[in-house]
Amino acid sequence: MRYFIIAALLFCLLPVVSNAQKIDSMMSVYANRYPQERVYVQFDKNIYNPGETIWYKAYVFSGNLPSPISRNFYSELSDGNGNVLERRAAPLYESTASGNFDIPGDLKGNHLHFRAYTVWMLNFDTAFLFEKDIRIIGKRNDSAHGQSPQTSLLQFFPEGGDMIAGMENNVAFKANDQFGNPVDIKGVLKDASGKAILEFKSIHDGMGKFLLAPDKSDVFTADWTDGRGIEHKTDLPLVKSSGVALRVQTAGKKVFFSISRSSVDSQAFSHLAIIAHMHQFVVYKAKINLTENFMSGGSIPTDQLPSGVLQITVLNNEDMAVAERVVFINNHEYQTNPNIYVTAKSIVKRGRNEIEIAIPDTMRANYSISITDALADGEKPNDDNIISRLLLTGDVRGYVHDPYYYFAREADSLNAQLDLVMLTHGWRRIKWTDLAREKTPVIKFHDQDYLSANVEVFGIDPTRIAQNETVNLILKKKDSSSQMMQLPHLGGTKFGASGLLFYDTATAFYTFNVNHQLSSTAAIVFSNGLYPGVRKIKPISYPQTAFTLDDSSALKRNRFITEAAVANSNDQKIKTLAAVTIKARQKSAQEKLDETYTSGIFTGGDATIFNVSDQVGAAGFPDIFTFLAGKVAGLLISPNPNGASLSWRGGRPALYLNEIRVDANSIQNIPVADIAIVKVFEPGGGNSLLGGSGAIAIYTKKGVEAEKKNEDIKGLDKAKILGYSAVREFYSPNYALNPDANPGADVRSTIYWNPYILADKAKKRTTVQFYNNDISKQLRLILEGVNEDGKLSRVEKILE
Repeated sequence: MRYFIIAALLFCLLPVVSNAQKIDSMMSVYANRYPQERVYVQFDKNIYNPGETIWYKAYVFSGNLPSPISRNFYSELSDGNGNVLERRAAPLYESTASGNFDIPGDLKGNHLHFRAYTVWMLNFDTAFLFEKDIRIIGKRNDSAHGQSPQTSLLQFFPEGGDMIAGMENNVAFKANDQFGNPVDIKGVLKDASGKAILEFKSIHDGMGKFLLAPDKSDVFTADWTDGRGIEHKTDLPLVKSSGVALRVQTAGKKVFFSISRSSVDSQAFSHLAIIAHMHQFVVYKAKINLTENFMSGGSIPTDQLPSGVLQITVLNNEDMAVAERVVFINNHEYQTNPNIYVTAKSIVKRGRNEIEIAIPDTMRANYSISITDALADGEKPNDDNIISRLLLTGDVRGYVHDPYYYFAREADSLNAQLDLVMLTHGWRRIKWTDLAREKTPVIKFHDQDYLSANVEVFGIDPTRIAQNETVNLILKKKDSSSQMMQLPHLGGTKFGASGLLFYDTATAFYTFNVNHQLSSTAAIVFSNGLYPGVRKIKPISYPQTAFTLDDSSALKRNRFITEAAVANSNDQKIKTLAAVTIKARQKSAQEKLDETYTSGIFTGGDATIFNVSDQVGAAGFPDIFTFLAGKVAGLLISPNPNGASLSWRGGRPALYLNEIRVDANSIQNIPVADIAIVKVFEPGGGNSLLGGSGAIAIYTKKGVEAEKKNEDIKGLDKAKILGYSAVREFYSPNYALNPDANPGADVRSTIYWNPYILADKAKKRTTVQFYNNDISKQLRLILEGVNEDGKLSRVEKILE
């Protein structure tokens, strides 16, 4: 990895005692064994209508390079209450993945929430997962965040973390509304007696700072007024009687710092260490001796550092953090853009357009490109993008307003404004108390090598499975290709192998090598090893969904497109309606399912059948018990990682898997996607042989669809394995070849989307052709990506 270690500089050359060497060693362990990943996702556009498709491309980084850690990528779409509507899994190719979500046509409200991550990221602070609110143009009477009464909030952030008595403190502040949008303010700082100490006002996006030298008994309150003239009061953080004050200033290619201690408890802060680190790699360290002097300082060279967030931490002689600060290093080395040439332009109805993308060097590059109706997409030039996300917002807590503003141009004023962002946003991925105790993170989630073919045997004593038992497997995929493999015995009742790659579902034809009768005497369950996800997340609302007056043209444009699309759709439906004639009574759906799956005492009876495989969204549930919760009257289900607890009318229902009696833990580990039906027998329903307190019979997809004889392999059992989420190709009509491709009105707001434009020394130029819709007069082109050296790309063009 391209990291840089800077030699330590020593200050105040007096003997010191420090455990900094241990901290340094543990930082190396964290950097090499527990590297952090960051995710950025490019979407095809900013604003969507109900019924449209969200197209996206994800980039996964570790440090300042594409991440080599993870193989699988997960994305979720949830509603405003945190309910996960849909989940997708995709393989990572060159540290990237792509996918799509369909927005329900009857969606109410004005936003959906998108969350994306790798399972490796779940082992650490989940505040750094990629999350974004997707703006949806709802019905005309839907409420929008922008219509809510504005409330203002003011927060104070002493530099280094604390206000220390008897010392000059640099205090930053940030004012914003309930959605995180900045609020301009001005105010007066007063002491406990009401005496005015100083005046302050915001200087950039609701942020500002002032100097304050308090006594230990001082208590401060800010009387302030927001931009609407509303008066507020906010208390400042309490003053500490002792501690360390850290001051940092960036100038040129160096970061200058000063460290001062209080006169109270001076011995506790006489020997300190300062560490600067980036991506968990130590880039600077020094010992500070304040035995004779109360202040010391120095400078950190930054010219060899990659651009990004640098954390500076001051530790006492017990390796406890006593002051922290983050600064942004911008060496302007992070970007390389391809050249984009417009070789044919026709922004008329269904006009043909062509562009050429040319890389400037021979580095392998991976790009994604979107071309949209510029008016419908709204103009948000400073929104988070691949550059601001991977360099800035992916490494700080909280919402940063217009983050790309700090990268769009070069100016001295930008450095000062960006430093206000650093002063007012938290950053702590490392727990220093853990490092001091040489404690490493607990890894609960391990990513696997793409998909797995995992087999677990239920309903049999594990000792009956031979140690040399293996499973012969023929995997038949949706594309008709086949793959043969042997699954080794992993111990107990488990078999498996990883490294598979297929989409949608695959049929697994299998047999056991030693005991050929295992599949007929036990329940065999296949799984793919992917992380099952959760049903609900904590609802989060970001400012991106707060529609303002600036969005009025985009709102009108999208509503026009929606109404035109609905009218066009209705037109087509009228043309394709067909008459339906009922000839005779047929078997009900439940009767057909009962006949297909059940046998013996499980057939018929006073029972309810749930067709799990036919229920939209069922595969998104973490387990079958969560799926059943609330669907069966009187059945109480208490989720538990060690096996759900079930109660039905005072008793405990019996559980069956493929008509074999099992416990709750055995069923809870079965992916819902592998379950075909659930048959629920009520207590006292007459079938006492299954259990007097009721019974729940669960059937997996093994051996069903017997009518598809051409898919069977003689002598082998079969099962279904769920693969990666099915990939859809973006529809881009070619009106030159097919002028009637869209017989109705073409009102696509996303004109072109391609998540994978790959370039290297053998293919330095790529040609992209697309056709305009019927209504757009101005198109926005956005290309983003990365090359193999970690250099980022972002190009935006307007075609008109």
